[in-house]
Amino acid sequence: MKRILILVLVVATVSCSTRNDVDIKDYPIVTTINELSDYYDLKIDNSGKYETTSITNYFDGSSELEYAYELLESEEYDPLFYSITIEKERTIKDAKEVYWLGKGAVKLVGNSFDQGTIEIDSLQLPGDDSYYALRTLEGEPNGMFYIVRKGTTIYTMMLSGIYTSDHSLITDLLIPKITHLEEFEIIK
Repeated sequence: MKRILILVLVVATVSCSTRNDVDIKDYPIVTTINELSDYYDLKIDNSGKYETTSITNYFDGSSELEYAYELLESEEYDPLFYSITIEKERTIKDAKEVYWLGKGAVKLVGNSFDQGTIEIDSLQLPGDDSYYALRTLEGEPNGMFYIVRKGTTIYTMMLSGIYTSDHSLITDLLIPKITHLEEFEIIK
């Protein structure tokens, strides 16, 4: 059994390629930390030092664009974790599985370590499947989680450090950019 696990890990590791030299400006579907900062008047580090962008192509033909900003320990800037991941799957069945796994993982992990989720179902969200929740820490809202699937594309946003009770991040910044999510393509 141990040998099979090692073989699976080796195959998985060599069966994908990741590029880290990605210019996020090539992907206007992604709401960047700078856009978030401008909209909410956040104090962030604009140097790019805490931002990462990568594209991973998997052996099965699926691919993933990941953008993140992470600066959790700072006295000068607002401590934030912000991430957007867009996954392109080969089939709708695969996309549904990725959606349900992502939603399930946030509920499972999010409901441990004094964290939780409060689902928001009062908004009209686009997509074939969608889920939006406030994330809590010790019972107090401290972030947001949003996942939507349209066809074979899954869009996931996670934010820790701030939240808005008016849900404007979702309604004003994210939803307008993902109206044609199913047409999204990763530049190879």
